[in-house]
Amino acid sequence: MKLVPGEELPFLATSFDLHVTEDGSFAPREHSVETKSADVAVNLITPDGLPAAGCTFHLSPKFGGGGGGRSYEMSFKSDDEGRANATMSLMEPYIFRVKDTGKAAEYMPQEFVFMTDRPSFTSVVARTIFGSMPEKKIALVVDSSGSMASYLADVKAAMNLALVQQFNKSDRLFNIVTYTGKPRFFRKELVECTPSNIEDAMRFCEHIEAGGQSSMIHAIASALRLPGLEALYIVTDGKCDLGEEFLGRAKSHYFACAGRPRINTIGINCPPQRLTYRGLKALAMMTQSTFRAVCLEQDPGEPVGQILGPGGSLDTVLHNATTDEEGGGEDRGEDDGEF
Repeated sequence: MKLVPGEELPFLATSFDLHVTEDGSFAPREHSVETKSADVAVNLITPDGLPAAGCTFHLSPKFGGGGGGRSYEMSFKSDDEGRANATMSLMEPYIFRVKDTGKAAEYMPQEFVFMTDRPSFTSVVARTIFGSMPEKKIALVVDSSGSMASYLADVKAAMNLALVQQFNKSDRLFNIVTYTGKPRFFRKELVECTPSNIEDAMRFCEHIEAGGQSSMIHAIASALRLPGLEALYIVTDGKCDLGEEFLGRAKSHYFACAGRPRINTIGINCPPQRLTYRGLKALAMMTQSTFRAVCLEQDPGEPVGQILGPGGSLDTVLHNATTDEEGGGEDRGEDDGEF
């Protein structure tokens, strides 16, 4: 018997002997057909439909494929259009991985198994909340209004991770500001990244609670008064007025600040090109900064465990972030009334 699949099918042409007896039985009852190897175009996009540029990912056959049946792994990095090319066996399962590097990363770690029967494959990869923050003197500004309740646990876990990976034992200066009706400061000024300050900051984050209305413009105005500030990173779902009046007031506060720090905006679950998306992007562009669209699930689950990894409890991270000295772990947050 000879099988000749069409060009569009993933199977190779094959032939084999089929024996049929007088009673109608035949052998063999089964025959394996090999699949083609092809150059597969891998397209990576973010949940908001934009190309996932510069994403390092890995592919490996689920059931081996190397010499002696051992699995092998291929590494790729997507281009500016979120594309990469990989030579794969069609209709065979592969493991797709974005690995946790232990450092600040653009995309969240993920892993899943897939297979494809065509020369293209599309996957969604999610951005991390903060990404890499290059500036030296930074204030993290977090919307803690009622609409943020579903996301706040993920945001707090991401802040803890950033404190450990990007601030701990560095020469940076930092502060944390939360806001609803009025801002509340972790410290009255930017502070050094000492083990004690990092530990206190993580405890400050753990005590952030959602509630009330969002007043972003007051938070921006207050944070811009921090001496020596180089950049703000504002995390919000944008459930506030982000129209022309808001942008005009923000522009006034910004140009009244001698240092002109960058105002980087991070929008959570903002539909592309809608009012919130456009407003946060315009605010960032006004200060020649970055707008980062992030998609989070509304069910908070166990975000600290998911982000910090196995065995990565907050107590463990706090222990690793401190020395043997007594750090003083009381939350000494300051609100804007004392600023």
